Amino acid sequence: MSNPSFTMIVSTYQRRDMVCETVQAIGRIEYDGPFELVVIIDGSNDGTEDALKQIELPFPYRVVWQPNGGLGHARNRGAQEARHEILFFLDDDMICRPDIVEQHAKKYREGADAVLGEIPLEDNSPPGFLSEGIAIWAADSARQSREMDQLTPFHVFGGQLSVRRSAYEAIGGFDARFTENGNYGQEDADFGVKLLERFKVVHAPDAVSLHRYIVTPRENLRRAFKSGRADVMFARRHPSLAPTLFGLNNIHRRVTRYVYKPLGAVPLFPKVFAAFAGWFADRALKTRWRSNKWVARVFYAAQQVAYWSAVRRHGGMPNARKALVLCYHAMADHSFDGLLGNYSIPPDVFAAQIASLKRRGFTFITADDLLLCLKGLIRLPKKAVLLTFDDCYTDLTEVVRTVLAPQRIRPVAFAVTGLPSWTNEWDQKVGAVRLQLLDPEGLRALHALGVDIGAHSRTHRMMPDLSDRDLASETLGCADDIEAMGLPRPKYFCYPFGGRDQRCFEAVEKAGYALGFGLADKHARRGKNMMDVARIEMLTCDSPWRFWLKTAIPRPATYLRSRFFQP
Repeated sequence: MSNPSFTMIVSTYQRRDMVCETVQAIGRIEYDGPFELVVIIDGSNDGTEDALKQIELPFPYRVVWQPNGGLGHARNRGAQEARHEILFFLDDDMICRPDIVEQHAKKYREGADAVLGEIPLEDNSPPGFLSEGIAIWAADSARQSREMDQLTPFHVFGGQLSVRRSAYEAIGGFDARFTENGNYGQEDADFGVKLLERFKVVHAPDAVSLHRYIVTPRENLRRAFKSGRADVMFARRHPSLAPTLFGLNNIHRRVTRYVYKPLGAVPLFPKVFAAFAGWFADRALKTRWRSNKWVARVFYAAQQVAYWSAVRRHGGMPNARKALVLCYHAMADHSFDGLLGNYSIPPDVFAAQIASLKRRGFTFITADDLLLCLKGLIRLPKKAVLLTFDDCYTDLTEVVRTVLAPQRIRPVAFAVTGLPSWTNEWDQKVGAVRLQLLDPEGLRALHALGVDIGAHSRTHRMMPDLSDRDLASETLGCADDIEAMGLPRPKYFCYPFGGRDQRCFEAVEKAGYALGFGLADKHARRGKNMMDVARIEMLTCDSPWRFWLKTAIPRPATYLRSRFFQP
């Protein structure tokens, strides 16, 4: 088997001397396959570009300067510049061993899609409690990675990570929003979530780059404030991982609950404490007290207060037990049709509604997030919303492609699977225009765009009117149809016309569905019937202010609309 080709990508900012040592170590790499190095200078003005261009290497080597955009953006730029099959990301404070690329290559020959190595502390790191703490963390992380059958997103570190270009492109690269405007943290864990969902990620214990930890105490504390923001952002995007994330930051310790978090809420105190601790640690690290446990305790207390103050300032931990679930039908203008005109939202109106939700601070969740919340396993962001689409008309694909997929919003689309014509036969019976539904090929394409495919029965009949035998056919049979298309067996069912009763609930549960979705203008809440999850139906008559009303105060909005504002 031929050796895979590698592009090593190093992103750097204001670290001229350190990145030069990193590049010189890369120059000693021994690898028989195609190999190149790309260094992205992310807006440095400390002479990094001139210093790097003076270094000669035995393989192709390019230095690219760009205006400062943050680590995520710099890594993505490096991927754009890369010419080879494997993208190998290495931080600018890593001194790699000569065989590091060969160790990664071994894993790719065995079928890996992404590879993570080990990053023990380098001996030349400044001595003291900060470096000692990093050494302990690196050793613990390496041990966990060796022992795990399946890595977690919190073991995916961009400091030494290689990934096939095809996998990188499939998940859209790093989300630069985590690190833009001088921010820091969680871009690699977010990348890891998407990577682990779809690809084989392995740990290579013999792939070693030594980490020279040169972060100063003051910079470490500045990162604590930035990490709080990044963690809130990550938790909103991946609610099911929030308990683990905040657990890693000691949320379960009494000192966190009763000391650090309350102090973080005191105006100005976190910044004053951080300023003092940074000054104190800077001086202590220059003395024989550099490893003193009390110096370390004061510093880490300030770090925790800074972190939890930032978590609080940016919205806090997910703590909600409810979510809005919005129900859409056709994504087109069918105002000419007396029936479908009431249930059709033009794409531009839909895009404006999504923009409205984002401006108002809503967080888009997945159906799996909602399921875990309703089971009591996680809590959701304060304004959580799930998008659902009934019937799977063909116009949905383009809306997902242009509006939802670029924003990484993952909805649920409920498919009708048993109509030979693959059209809306149930509406045509009462005079509506004929509309095409997505067939198996179309449903597979929709799923590839990041949409969960749920079940909407086989023939779209009013379920309370059906016999027990027909109920089983409409529920179990629909799941069988979707699985036969090569799609994951659906976990979610949606009742046609919103019609449901106790027999329907029992049939849906017996068929193996985790949630059944109905219609009701209220939040979906924990503790309610999981076979009758409330959804708010979105209609053509929902002008911007009505949309605001329905999503802000669903129950009062129902009364106001029915009493005063009927169209």
